[in-house]
Formats: sequence, C-alpha cells, structure tokens
Amino acid sequence: DGEDAADWLIGHKKGGRKHLDNLLAERLPSRLADAWCAAVGLPGGQPVADMPDKALRQLGESLNRWRLVPSGTEGYKKAEVTLGGVDTRALSSSTMMARDVDGLYFIGEVVDVTGWLGGYNFQWAWASAVAAGEAAAEAARGASA
Repeated sequence: DGEDAADWLIGHKKGGRKHLDNLLAERLPSRLADAWCAAVGLPGGQPVADMPDKALRQLGESLNRWRLVPSGTEGYKKAEVTLGGVDTRALSSSTMMARDVDGLYFIGEVVDVTGWLGGYNFQWAWASAVAAGEAAAEAARGASA
C-alpha cells in the first residue's frame, strides 16, 4: 500500500504490547512473519515496544527492499486462476486502457474476469494482451507522428 515498513513498525511502539510476529502478521501471512523474524535474527515473541528503533528500522528497511523471486512453476497442467483484480468498469473494453490514466493498460488475470476452466482464462489473457498491445502500438505511432 506504499507505506514505509520501518515507519509503520516504529509507529507501533507507543501504546501497545504487541509482539513483533503478531504485528507483522497483520500485513503478512503468519508463517511468513515467523520466518522473516527468524531470518533477520529478531525474536518474534518480543514486544515491539521493547525493541530498539534501530532494530525495527533495519527490519522495516529489509521489508521495503524485499523482492519476491519465484522458484519455478508446477507447469501448464497445474495452472489455476484467481478471483478479483482491476474492475472492468475502470477499463476501456476495446483497448484495456485505464479510463482515468492514459497509457496504463491491464490484461489477463489482473483484471476481474473469471472464465470456466479449460483454457478460457488463457484465451482471455491472450486476447486482452493483443487488444492492449495493439492500442499501445497505435498510441505510440500517433505520438511520434
């Protein structure tokens, strides 16, 4: 949500006795919060109010810099879809461009479109990508003319 994790952690020192792992679990899955505490060497069961600002700032900065790198996939046969995403009413149906932000396009499963299993979602992803790609290319040609 764009909030600085270090400021968020330090902001929770006042007026509370929440433990670090429980506080992190408000924003992360609890198992990930526990693993993160272990990885950075901070005791998750320690009250945030008792922790030095420096330790909380280091933890927050490491959270701010964290990059998720997938380790692989289970392949096409196990591919699934998710629910939710960018509301279709916020997009042009012919170009997939955001109605409120010129040049911002959304395609595939990031858009709130649900289809039956069996390739329909893949077809939607490909078709929406074609529509957005063609619209972006046309806009680029128009901008350079």
